[in-house]
Amino acid sequence: MQNDKQATKIEHAENFLESFRAGVARLKEKDHELTDRYIKNMTMFSEVMPHIYEELKDYVPKKRYVYMEEAGDMNVYREDIGASLFSTSPRSQATEKVDYALAYPVKTLLNLERSVGNQSRHVFYSNKILDEIERQNKGMQKQEGWPDFVGATIVFGIELGYQLELLLEQREIKHLYLYESDLDFFHYSLYAIDWENILEYFNQDGRTVHFFLGIQPEEFTDTYLLQLQENGYFLAPETYLFMGYKSPENNKAFEYFKKHYSRQVMGWGFFDDALIGIAQGLRSLPKTKLAHFQGRDAIPKSVTNIPVFILGNGPSLDQSIELIQAVRNQVLLISCGSTLNTLHKLGITPDLHVDIERMKQTVDKFLFLDKEYLKGIWGLTVDVMHPEFFDYFDRTGMGLKPGEAVTSLILSQARDHGDQKNYVQLNFCNPIVANLALSYVHLFGFNNVYFIGVDNGFKDKSSHHSVHSGYYKDGKETGFQTFQEAKLVEREGNFGGTVYATGIMDTSRVQLESLIRLLKKRRNFESYNLSDVAKIEGVTPLRVDDVLITNPEIDKAKVIALLEDVFFTEPPECLLNETAESLISVEDFSKMSHELQQGWDENFTTREQVCDLLWSQHRHIFFLKGSVHRHIHDLLLGSFTYSAFLIVQFLFAYKDEQETVKRARHLFEPWCEFLQEMPNMLQQASEYVDQGNDHLITYYNG
Repeated sequence: MQNDKQATKIEHAENFLESFRAGVARLKEKDHELTDRYIKNMTMFSEVMPHIYEELKDYVPKKRYVYMEEAGDMNVYREDIGASLFSTSPRSQATEKVDYALAYPVKTLLNLERSVGNQSRHVFYSNKILDEIERQNKGMQKQEGWPDFVGATIVFGIELGYQLELLLEQREIKHLYLYESDLDFFHYSLYAIDWENILEYFNQDGRTVHFFLGIQPEEFTDTYLLQLQENGYFLAPETYLFMGYKSPENNKAFEYFKKHYSRQVMGWGFFDDALIGIAQGLRSLPKTKLAHFQGRDAIPKSVTNIPVFILGNGPSLDQSIELIQAVRNQVLLISCGSTLNTLHKLGITPDLHVDIERMKQTVDKFLFLDKEYLKGIWGLTVDVMHPEFFDYFDRTGMGLKPGEAVTSLILSQARDHGDQKNYVQLNFCNPIVANLALSYVHLFGFNNVYFIGVDNGFKDKSSHHSVHSGYYKDGKETGFQTFQEAKLVEREGNFGGTVYATGIMDTSRVQLESLIRLLKKRRNFESYNLSDVAKIEGVTPLRVDDVLITNPEIDKAKVIALLEDVFFTEPPECLLNETAESLISVEDFSKMSHELQQGWDENFTTREQVCDLLWSQHRHIFFLKGSVHRHIHDLLLGSFTYSAFLIVQFLFAYKDEQETVKRARHLFEPWCEFLQEMPNMLQQASEYVDQGNDHLITYYNG
């Protein structure tokens, strides 16, 4: 039997060798034609994408076994799998794969659900669009395969370009993202297909093509997200995915993209929230200090090497209470949000406390705590926080939250008045408090971080927070929050097994992982996850019983005073006596609002026309980012993205294109109504301080 297998392998090898020699001969016969195509393609790249030309002009491929099949198509032997990239008929094989993919599409998916109990105008008009969708979708037949025009496509693996050519022959694509980790394949594609036609097509206004060549699989999503900011997040949840060929790199890039998909549909914000942030941020400035960066030389290693415990309010906090009490004088304790009330019940006082949610409910939890307890805690937050936050702590500070209108106003006004301080935007601080805590760890330069109770999920729906937290009383939920009806995703556990997470928990984990990757580039940085719930990629799992803290006791007051002195400064004086209305430029906002209501008329009959209009409007908003009116960009972008997404989702959901476009115009109308209302809201901007409700006071067992 063994001899038969060996003989078969030898026979296959001999057959391949024979066909390979014939293929090389065919390749030589076509050398002039292939070389001309290569020169033509490279010339085109040198004109429209010179960075790719420079990367490939002297490139020498590692895969040398390239040949031509009898059908006239190029092929490459892959030593990593011991087989050729294609069968003996590459284009025929490519046709089969493309036809199948078009008939059975794989694409991103997001459902924006109706909000109940939220009084914001954004939610009012979003719900109005959802109402219109329910009216307009009656009698419509669902779209099954790829439509003739799609807004965005990601191709994982270009191979020699045969599938890409066929895909573009059969479908119109507005934004094309091409990932190819193996530069050998892209190099050979320059001989195999006519890139000139592809580049000319995407060089039209409103069309874009983006190459992600030779990068690691986990780098693709980060780089793609940067480009997505320019093209518009509103198309991201309707992106068609195409796998060119299987490889460890393509598979990993695809899986990583799916796992981190939430990052492209998170943090959009919306108009009312941005307005609240401006009103509250300007009122808070006189009460606190702003984070700024002067370099790390002023912070000695004895401080940056202090162990930091980031304390979340997850159920696994309960397993670490004895550890926290035993080493609390040797570590810095950072409490996150509602964890503070839990620690108070346990007789533990943290050194720092962080909060990020702008609503008054965030500060209402402090009403359960006595002033003496809060006196020694350093309260840290961001510039959208409710102004009452700063009344509860003797020492406070806030950083700038990226993407917020108040952040843009603070920075632009400071620069206009000659203030050149390096005010800090706390990247990766969203969506919840643990993310903000890690952002401050990043700013301060700490090198030893322990996550405790930062669970990002739970194993049991009835056990979602510490048993000592305000979510429970006498072992039962208080009614403040429950997850019994929540939609959950399954994720890998820190010590194995499966955990369940809400969308925001999962997004928080993804953001933690992104910042951890950045922090790990630091020399000597270490982080540990003590929680028996969701795994945080890049953080070492560590059992509570295995934690060993040998550091000496810390002079906490001295350390905090040093951090405040180095990383915080007085806010820009030019903003201290200004009202929100005087800074917002209501007249310029009104002009932009009017522009965004234009363009859609009865002549629109195709999805492409609608997507082009929305993309054009996105570009109008996007270009404000680089102007003195960046805050207008920040005010508008979130609500525009939500509304445009709902329209796009409707556009691609149904088969009859002309009828779908006709009905989709009814979805555009509530968005225009909101745009008409916005300038009036801006004229009372200073009054948009959240007044809160009695929900927390009534139900939270603080």
